[in-house]
Amino acid sequence: MIRSRLVELSLICCTAVWMPNVAHAGLLAGSQLQFTGNAQFNLTSTTWSCNLPGDTVCSAPPANTGDSAIAGSTGSFAQYNATFGLIKNINAAAQPLNQPFSLPNFITFELNNDITIELTFIPLGTDSLSLTCAGLTNCTPQSGALLTPSDPNGTSAFNLDTDTTGTKLTFGISGTAHQLGGATSNISGTFSAEFLSQNPQQALASMQGGSAAAYRANLSLPGSLTTAPEPASLVLSGIGLVGLVLVRMWRTDSTRACRVGTHADARFPLMRITSRECGTKRRFRPQRTTAPVKNNFSSAGSP
Repeated sequence: MIRSRLVELSLICCTAVWMPNVAHAGLLAGSQLQFTGNAQFNLTSTTWSCNLPGDTVCSAPPANTGDSAIAGSTGSFAQYNATFGLIKNINAAAQPLNQPFSLPNFITFELNNDITIELTFIPLGTDSLSLTCAGLTNCTPQSGALLTPSDPNGTSAFNLDTDTTGTKLTFGISGTAHQLGGATSNISGTFSAEFLSQNPQQALASMQGGSAAAYRANLSLPGSLTTAPEPASLVLSGIGLVGLVLVRMWRTDSTRACRVGTHADARFPLMRITSRECGTKRRFRPQRTTAPVKNNFSSAGSP
């Protein structure tokens, strides 16, 4: 009895420890990822520079990859502040605009691989469409090289908007954040760059000419998350719950056997059933009850 109670208590404790892992799974709602770097923005591709001071990875840059400096991030991404990240180049042929795709490990972190970001979608720009942006203060450039069924007008991802210092380039992305324990969440945000003292037409010419620009990115997880449970924790929790059920069934069955054993069998009036070690071992031993023998001989008639 004591041993079964200890087993049950252990299973309850283990289940209580595992269950929070299933519920929380590591990603924090509303987490912000902020980073900066340099890039060449072209209508059909974006090439990230790997040239930030202090980043030793860029002494031998990974193919088709740039680096970024992370600062001001919050929540799940706060661990990466004051460190560097890596970001893969984008090409409209492999990552077409305005339709789903998958670019795994689009953003990774040099500190650890706890979180990676998969790029899955790049929307079209929303300003006035133009091939040259001439005379426009808000322009989304077009290009025949971008024509696809999902982009029939050849619309680029960029908005070029006049501001107080020149022209600001912006474009949006969305994807999936993957946490090492198995949790996932949608992530979305914008990249922006400033072309100083240039109007949109001039900024477009700089882009097409291959000029690099400093950029800033701000990505965020949604305000409320529905995260997938960690597979390992889910399995362990299931094992714990099954164990609890089996222990309960075994104890109930043992108690039932003991109750049956306490009743005499009416078919055999001279027999009774008794149990030994009730609740731990279901062993029953029939015992014969010997009826007293009546003495038919009186002491006087004794030979």
